[in-house]
Amino acid sequence: MSDQVCSGKLDVASIQSIVDTLSPSAPFGIVESITEIDFPPPNQERIDVTIWPKGRIFSQAFELRWELVDEDYHAIFAGKNEVKSPNGLTKIDDLQLNPPENQEYYCWDECNPRLSRTLDYRCVPAAGNVKLTVLEYRDDHGCLVFWRYAGMRREV
Repeated sequence: MSDQVCSGKLDVASIQSIVDTLSPSAPFGIVESITEIDFPPPNQERIDVTIWPKGRIFSQAFELRWELVDEDYHAIFAGKNEVKSPNGLTKIDDLQLNPPENQEYYCWDECNPRLSRTLDYRCVPAAGNVKLTVLEYRDDHGCLVFWRYAGMRREV
């Protein structure tokens, strides 16, 4: 695998520090609470993990995911080897994966009546359907083993 994957359990100050450090390089974000979901541009506005206990920020070079479980934030960082991995996370060395495949998936329409809310993909301004770019890592048998978000774009 040409990318690195790191994981760990962190306290609130540690995960907030990592989010703050990586955000200037991350144009895309997806954050969630029990009642809300938002798509902020992390490189333009601060994400407070105490308000958003689950989320991810990402770019073509890396993705950081976090989720509050009990008292700890479980975090996964995946990115190109050139990107410095965050302090406090441990590199997973035993992943034997083939180079990633680029895949694109349509996101929910912002005004879909089946969702009980209106979505606002603020990190992808403009009009048009939103597509999420995902790097999918498969083993030698073609089974999906790991994936990371790499971007979002509007289809016009």
